[in-house]
Amino acid sequence: MRAEPVADTPHLALGEGPVWDTAARRLHWIGIPDRRVLTLDPSDGRVTVTELDVVPGALMTGPDGPPVLATERGFELLDFATGRTELLAPVEADRPDRRMNDGGRDPYGRPVAGTMLRSEPWEPGPLYRLERDGTVRPVLDGLSVPNGIAWPEPDRLWHIDSPTRRIDLYEYPEHGPVGRRIRSLDVSHLPGLPDGMCLDADGNLWVAFWGGAAVHCLSTDGAVLATVELPVPRATSCAFGGPDLRTLWITTARTPEHPLSGALFACRPAGATGAVGGGTGIGPGLD
Repeated sequence: MRAEPVADTPHLALGEGPVWDTAARRLHWIGIPDRRVLTLDPSDGRVTVTELDVVPGALMTGPDGPPVLATERGFELLDFATGRTELLAPVEADRPDRRMNDGGRDPYGRPVAGTMLRSEPWEPGPLYRLERDGTVRPVLDGLSVPNGIAWPEPDRLWHIDSPTRRIDLYEYPEHGPVGRRIRSLDVSHLPGLPDGMCLDADGNLWVAFWGGAAVHCLSTDGAVLATVELPVPRATSCAFGGPDLRTLWITTARTPEHPLSGALFACRPAGATGAVGGGTGIGPGLD
């Protein structure tokens, strides 16, 4: 199976974090150093670009609240019409060498995102959650490059720390920090590093591999069930969308040697349907 580029979508330095807006029937994704939020209307192929004055790491939309960005400053409200942001809560304000990276809304509607250094060597840091009272709480520590994040059940969390080359399943209580690690899927035999991911309706994980030129569908025990090939090496994240939730949208990062790199790609994997609500946030990349 091979994904094809979506016509007339901008080629971004680091395209990331696709998320399907069910109510608006639009796909949103971000450009991290590009400082953009992009919106695709699949009915006519029109792309709207929202310019930002801040580096985004993740975009979280959904019925549980207004659009929230995880940025280099912290958690921020986003006004799509103007591109203006409003800081809800700073995160690591004393660390300008770090930025927020991966994120999603948890099953209780709270934004969750990790932080990372802007360049190597990687330094461990936390996954943060914006609580309902407006405070920010670290809920999981020791992450170098926090990426793919998904909740298969309200009390379970799949999470990727890319350099480990594994996907971890944790207990996720409604209150308090992330619980014990239940199991890990070792993906070190696959080319590249695991980056962003989403879930399908059967609970399988669709994982973009940075440097691997592919998205692999994995069962919950780690078996490779399907592979979507890309003509560019840096797949960054993926999300199911479209009116029937059967289109897999894939973001990529630009490389000088590959003319299509940085574009948005899409395919329709046979028999696969996205989980209602996506089962996930977004998984920004490694640069």
